[in-house]
Amino acid sequence: MSLLKALVTSGIFLAGCGGASPSPTTPDGGTDAPTKSGKAFATAAEAPQYEGTSFRALQIFDLEAGIYLDEAALLEALDGDRLVFLGEQHETTPVQELELWLLQRMTTRHADVSLAMEHFQHDEQPIVDDYLKGAISTDDFEKTSQPWKTYAQYWKPLVEHMKAKGRPIVALNVPDEALQLLYGRYPVTPLTAFNAWDTTFAYDQSVAPRPLATWDATYKGYFESNFDYEAHGKSLGMSYADALNYFTDLALIRDETMGYFIAQELKNGGRVMTVAGDWHVQTGLATPDRAVRYAGNSPQYDLVTTTTTAKLEAMRGASVSGRKLAHFVLVYEAR
Repeated sequence: MSLLKALVTSGIFLAGCGGASPSPTTPDGGTDAPTKSGKAFATAAEAPQYEGTSFRALQIFDLEAGIYLDEAALLEALDGDRLVFLGEQHETTPVQELELWLLQRMTTRHADVSLAMEHFQHDEQPIVDDYLKGAISTDDFEKTSQPWKTYAQYWKPLVEHMKAKGRPIVALNVPDEALQLLYGRYPVTPLTAFNAWDTTFAYDQSVAPRPLATWDATYKGYFESNFDYEAHGKSLGMSYADALNYFTDLALIRDETMGYFIAQELKNGGRVMTVAGDWHVQTGLATPDRAVRYAGNSPQYDLVTTTTTAKLEAMRGASVSGRKLAHFVLVYEAR
């Protein structure tokens, strides 16, 4: 019997990134490890499917092991992780429902989960906090917190879930006002302008600490694989090379800022589930690596992404600098 077959038939699977998982906490915050009940399956035909309102036939695929898992196995695999990153396709109803699906299960299983979101600017954190503790109304929150324009349609259920649970939400993004100041310094490069800000800068507490080191070739290459020159640069009269450097700077500033505030929340002692665009999450090269660096103690983390069944095979073969795009994939069909 092969090792893979033995793992599948016995229901045993390999969990988490970075080695063996410590004993997970129970939903009441204790440290007794629950009995392992999750199962793994060699093929999609054998694996269970889960249904939602906007998705159907959800299956959980372990990209690293090449096997399918049931819901219990996924949650057990995440038990040892203090950081879970879920990469999304923005404004895709089944994907945002899958985010809620995982968040609900994590917060039921663990009492110490915080949610970190790309969809709020960090200078709006006091407003987010006020809303979560019931100090302001829903209308006031949505009018003053500057969420993404389609927040109510796509991400509001995540916020309302955390509010009901009494758990924190971390606003991760760079303030729009700070970005406008960077754009206003053109042709000064964004990283040069960013590093010139000192502690008297109005948004000092809402961006990553300065100075930031420049990006390396791996990060630039990863960014370039998703860079749209027609939309970002050509219309501004930039050459391709200048536009690529300019917007790689901006991407780095966002990843550093999001990673920094994820790490700050992690230092409060709980777990952090981060929801951000797939590019920021996949492979770990962008936001996750920076969160780990700022955390300083190499916390164990996992990467989760989503795809439709038709695109899974391409995802299985994809890698960047030797890294798989994620560890776990929520594979679904849209209703």
